Amino acid sequence: MTHYTHLKNTLKFTALCVLLGFSLPNHAQAQGKLVIYCSVQNTTCEKVSQAFSKKYNVETQFVRHSTGTVLGKLKAEKDNPQADVWYGGTFEPHLQARDAGLLATYRSPEQKNIMPQFKKLVEERGDTTSIIYLMELGIGINEKLLAEKNISKPQCYADLLKPEFKDLVQYPDPRVSGTGYSILTTLIETMGEDKAFDYLKALNKNISQYTKTGMATSHLSTGATAVNISFMHAYVREKDKGAPVVGILPCEGVGYTLGAASIIKNGRNLDNAKRFIDFVLSAEAQEIPWREADSYQLPTNIHAKSHPNLPDPMKLKLIDIDFVRFGSDQEAKRLINRWMKEVKGE
Repeated sequence: MTHYTHLKNTLKFTALCVLLGFSLPNHAQAQGKLVIYCSVQNTTCEKVSQAFSKKYNVETQFVRHSTGTVLGKLKAEKDNPQADVWYGGTFEPHLQARDAGLLATYRSPEQKNIMPQFKKLVEERGDTTSIIYLMELGIGINEKLLAEKNISKPQCYADLLKPEFKDLVQYPDPRVSGTGYSILTTLIETMGEDKAFDYLKALNKNISQYTKTGMATSHLSTGATAVNISFMHAYVREKDKGAPVVGILPCEGVGYTLGAASIIKNGRNLDNAKRFIDFVLSAEAQEIPWREADSYQLPTNIHAKSHPNLPDPMKLKLIDIDFVRFGSDQEAKRLINRWMKEVKGE
């Protein structure tokens, strides 16, 4: 056999292996496809999907939608799911999907590496949904703008009620923003429900805009607003880009939301969906967002490293949040209706 013939046959074999889904040496073996509904930033969806596809030789596609949109699609597609797994988005809508019977049961062995603070939650709801990242809430400020107005930096949520902050505070609308709902539940857990609504009614006087998304930090960077309540990682990212933005952990306690991943019930590719859940729980996958996708969420795997400009998630003084309560569709509607009536006067 000539060298040319040997090379030609080798290339044919390689192509056949790829075509049939067989793994070549040094690659994990898997077959088939995987379709992902993805509710994180588009670049993170792309990078995580590519990493999974490369590792397992699985043809992987993702469709990017907001958390609320995915929940609506799962309800509409209940009898004929068009995706296999839901990656990202806040934890509460995943719990609502669970309550509606839209998620498959799978408890990944990789859950053993999730931060111990969430052990009870994993025991209660980890049979359908896994916790894959953490986003802590903070107060974002434009240092330059506050200095020009001779206003001291706020250290607490209570500081934002001061008259000097009139028309300077931006808050995400909890009717359409998962971030806004997370802020609402955080205030309820730290103050009690009635006092939280009293606070929000008083804060309304200083609000310049109720934004449609919690990621509207560009307004803070440009100086269109001086103060924003959202997730800390967004402020770190803006500061890294050169904006005069600083994030402050409020003195009342550190609220947060959790990112989740779940398998969609009756999906076509169950085995690969299970592999994907195992993968996104790994330290390797949880470092992809900040290393490759400019997305700074904190990993929940105790062995994963976080962005160097963010706090160690194991050292954060996190408040206790009843995700089961606030993840209830009925409770979410009640609280948002109360916010609309008492805060917005609608």
